[in-house]
Amino acid sequence: AISVNSVAVSGKTVTLTLSRTVATAETVTVSYTKPTGDNVVQDTAGNDAVSFSNQAVTHGTTAADTTPPVLITTGDSGPKVTGNQLTLTYTDASNLDAVNTAAASG
Repeated sequence: AISVNSVAVSGKTVTLTLSRTVATAETVTVSYTKPTGDNVVQDTAGNDAVSFSNQAVTHGTTAADTTPPVLITTGDSGPKVTGNQLTLTYTDASNLDAVNTAAASG
């Protein structure tokens, strides 16, 4: 079980802030047991939400990119030289990291 750190209500939406990040490989379900007394989910007319259990949750966290970039070696995107510039283009689902890159000696 993952504990809840806080609850926020806005209109028809209840957002639970969990105690940790949910990994993309985890299956998530949510249950709600209507408590007796105060601190219940209810509408502005005072109607209490009913209990539910093991409701499947859609995972909105995208999976980590684990596909390494591969040099494109053919066609218009293949390696090319213009003057003193050698251009290499890679395949990848996202952009290359401009900060963590190989040194010129690499």
